[in-house]
Amino acid sequence: MKDNFKNQKGFTLIELSIFMGIFSILIFALFQLLISIFDVQLEAQSTAVVTQDGRYILNRFAYDVNNSTSIISPSLGVTGQSLVMSNGTNTYTYSLSNGNLTLTASPSGTTDNLNSVNTTISNLSFLRLSDINGKNINTITATFTINSKIIRRSGVNTENFKTTVGIR
Repeated sequence: MKDNFKNQKGFTLIELSIFMGIFSILIFALFQLLISIFDVQLEAQSTAVVTQDGRYILNRFAYDVNNSTSIISPSLGVTGQSLVMSNGTNTYTYSLSNGNLTLTASPSGTTDNLNSVNTTISNLSFLRLSDINGKNINTITATFTINSKIIRRSGVNTENFKTTVGIR
């Protein structure tokens, strides 16, 4: 009877314990690697969305101001939260609505959000400038902050933007 137990093939309790320990360490290491990959992906996604929205808004703003013939609001030397300008036939209004930067064109009445669904805009302000002699009054400084809605471990990605553009 003793010879039958020695000839049987199988794993001992010690071998199974060693296997489970090594397997647990391997699974833990792979899990930590997977979490790191997701963190890097969220970080890249958050940064890309803020940068892309910022560039688009700055370019659109510069294009619209350059093609305008007059700035209606804000008044000279006054900081406002909206910008109204005209190109002779259409009036364009930049304003903040529920965390979105909106552009309203009149007389068509169309309103478009300039930021994506993954960002919010805050601290929007427009300042109308002039030169020393009070001439060249069609220059605007725009300042705004873009906040990413993509939540990272390190917090929300926030970036400030500022540009100055004048009518040609």
